[in-house]
Amino acid sequence: MNTTFEFEVNTAELTLIKNLKNQIDEIYQEQAIFGLSLETLELTRRFSESYPLVTNLNEVDPIEFNKFISLSRHLERNLLQELK
Repeated sequence: MNTTFEFEVNTAELTLIKNLKNQIDEIYQEQAIFGLSLETLELTRRFSESYPLVTNLNEVDPIEFNKFISLSRHLERNLLQELK
């Protein structure tokens, strides 16, 4: 039995990722990274490393993309708490 898996990317997820990328770039330009926790800094590093997944959505592994979405949501939550 052959099974196939259709992989779809939600536009809300792409919007989240692009907004986070812009916010991280802004934080680094303003040198506001010094006020972030080590956990958030690590999340931003991992986010930046994984960001190229977005450019090749046709070739991305669904499991890796879901991990990236989970990481993005965790990073968003931390940034909201720390940048009030």
